[in-house]
Amino acid sequence: MLTLLLAGFFALVYGALTAFAALKAMRQQQISPGAAALTGFIGIIIMLSALFIPFRIYLAFYVLVAGLIAMLVAAVRNGLAMHGKINPKHHIARFIISLAIAGLAFSGIFITP
Repeated sequence: MLTLLLAGFFALVYGALTAFAALKAMRQQQISPGAAALTGFIGIIIMLSALFIPFRIYLAFYVLVAGLIAMLVAAVRNGLAMHGKINPKHHIARFIISLAIAGLAFSGIFITP
């Protein structure tokens, strides 16, 4: 149960931080409103799926994984739009965080009794 709570908590925080970062980047006119809306929407999807992870809902896990993958793609796209290049350290860190969240959720839903 602790694994599920941790997965849900970390996914909720990650989704919220991503959504707020998208709003901030849009206000500072670093990315287009469309890109910010898409990134914010993905963050909200991650947050919503995080709410259902502790209840062992399989669909929530699949939505979470799809959201994390979409977030990685959106982060690369936004990085290219804002800086004209990809920051490998930033995207590796995002990938590791996403992998940790997905791993916790997978372990909690499918492995632990």
